[in-house]
Amino acid sequence: MMRSTLSLAGVLLLCSGPVLAEEHAEMNAAERDLESARAHLQAAPHDYSGHRKDAVEAVNKAIHHIHEGLAAVEAKEKRVERKENRLERKDQRLEKRDERLKK
Repeated sequence: MMRSTLSLAGVLLLCSGPVLAEEHAEMNAAERDLESARAHLQAAPHDYSGHRKDAVEAVNKAIHHIHEGLAAVEAKEKRVERKENRLERKDQRLEKRDERLKK
């Protein structure tokens, strides 16, 4: 009973677990677009009464938020992976115990 519960928990963790790299494609694309926008803003010939500078700062802030978001997802993935590893080790210990009890 306990082993099947742990196995079910492992399956649930895998299903809700780490975000695949393909799921970051939109964030990576947004970052590239923002970097392109920043380059265009920096190449603009006028300051536009300080608005160009403000726009560059806003773009830099948006890029920073993208980096923080990706780092947060990575940290969560690592936590989930550690949980999965603990459950797997516990499941292996229970299997060994069950084998010893059968003898």
